[in-house]
Amino acid sequence: MKKFHVKKRYFLIVLFGILFIAAILTNPTKKDYILFSEELTGLKTPENVNVEIERLNFYLFSTYAPKGPLNHYGIVHFGFMGIFFRISNGQYGYPNWLEFFN
Repeated sequence: MKKFHVKKRYFLIVLFGILFIAAILTNPTKKDYILFSEELTGLKTPENVNVEIERLNFYLFSTYAPKGPLNHYGIVHFGFMGIFFRISNGQYGYPNWLEFFN
């Protein structure tokens, strides 16, 4: 019985390590976010328009907030393992919970 418990512990440690490394390697980049945004809206970002995207990188995941004119922020997305999740409905100020990381 004890031998099985030790094997289970090592298996969980190895599994957690593999998931940790996979999350770091698949953490989306700004380029991934721009492609996601273009697919979501169906509109290609014009070359002459400079859209500032604020990215907070936590290595395992990232948050992305497009910054528009007059320092207004758009919809914030959470990027994890190459997938984006919407975490705000769009707001006209900097997300309060992200202030802590600045």
